[in-house]
Amino acid sequence: MAQAALSGLRVLDCTHVIAGAYCSMILADLGADVVKIEPPAGESTREMGGAAFRAFDFVNRNKRAIALDLTTEHGAAVVRKLAETADVFVENYRPGSLDRMGLGYAELSKINPRLVYCSVSGFGLDGPYRNRGGFDLIAQAMSGIMSFVGEAGSETPCSTAVPISDLNAGVFAAVGVLAALQSRHATGKGQQVESSLLESALAYTIWESGMYLTTGAVAQRNGARHRLAAPYEALRTADGHMVVGVNSQRLWRRFCDAIGDPGLAEEPGFDTTGGRMKNRDALQARIEAILTADTSANWVLKLEAKGVPAGPLNTIAEAWDDPQIKARGLLAEAGGRKFPRTPIKLHDTPVALTRGPAEVGEHTREVLSEAGFTAAEIEALIAEGAAATERKTEVPA
Repeated sequence: MAQAALSGLRVLDCTHVIAGAYCSMILADLGADVVKIEPPAGESTREMGGAAFRAFDFVNRNKRAIALDLTTEHGAAVVRKLAETADVFVENYRPGSLDRMGLGYAELSKINPRLVYCSVSGFGLDGPYRNRGGFDLIAQAMSGIMSFVGEAGSETPCSTAVPISDLNAGVFAAVGVLAALQSRHATGKGQQVESSLLESALAYTIWESGMYLTTGAVAQRNGARHRLAAPYEALRTADGHMVVGVNSQRLWRRFCDAIGDPGLAEEPGFDTTGGRMKNRDALQARIEAILTADTSANWVLKLEAKGVPAGPLNTIAEAWDDPQIKARGLLAEAGGRKFPRTPIKLHDTPVALTRGPAEVGEHTREVLSEAGFTAAEIEALIAEGAAATERKTEVPA
């Protein structure tokens, strides 16, 4: 098997919940040796989901796990020892928390000037909200996203359902880490990297922020409709819904040909992008009167034949059964269980899932031994409660 892109890099993952853990999991999938540092009782995400599904596993696979009590001097000292030879340290504690334990950037960068220290937080390391706790839902609300997600005219606040603030913060953090590692190649020096949930959510409001900053227009709820093109939305068919993306006059004419109504392309009120945007409700009714005569699958085939972007509206089960998803190898297995693969394609140094999620403290002895601790020292740490070994938590069958 080809060597992974980040093979040889050691990452200390001092994170909990989603955002920071997702960052380090991406690095693990790219080949880094990621060591998850948890309290002896395990982190809270291990309890999320109940017996049938453990949320922890899907942001912490591909890592080794050690258990340390960072509130003890000896537990924190172990982390400082591990940091001496680490390349990356990822944390998502509230700003200042690790500083008080002697594990902040200032302290660890003195121990290892080459260390890339990545901090993921709710609101960033400075500013008036620095000390606030941050969760995905709060970031979606404060970034404006929840004000324009949902059906047109609805007064009900609606999130994106998937935790985009958390996941985007993790992705941006991973990109920052890789950039800092590249910079280290030139300078020999590490640096601190930041990402926050609020900024990561705001960064994804590309059209809404762009429109506001350019024209002053405040985005409103628009359902599945695109803000800048029509028809670019979900449309009803004989057996459900499909989605189409028509964002140019060329595609508009092709779309009308595909649905068997070429004259619609030149009809006043529908013949320009501006006209279609202004008359969206009438346009949708006109199109759906045609589309409800056939199934989504048949319409997708007809539209594809004319070069018009279209697709079915899948459930998550149908998505994982889609032949394109299967062909791209996005499903991986480890430890007899299935996981989504990180969707990065490196053809010479492929992404790989080599291990499933570790149990609390599963690799404590192994990692500490590699760091130079003697067997007697490791047992002493365990005996005093500064470290812990494997503790089984409930794993779905």
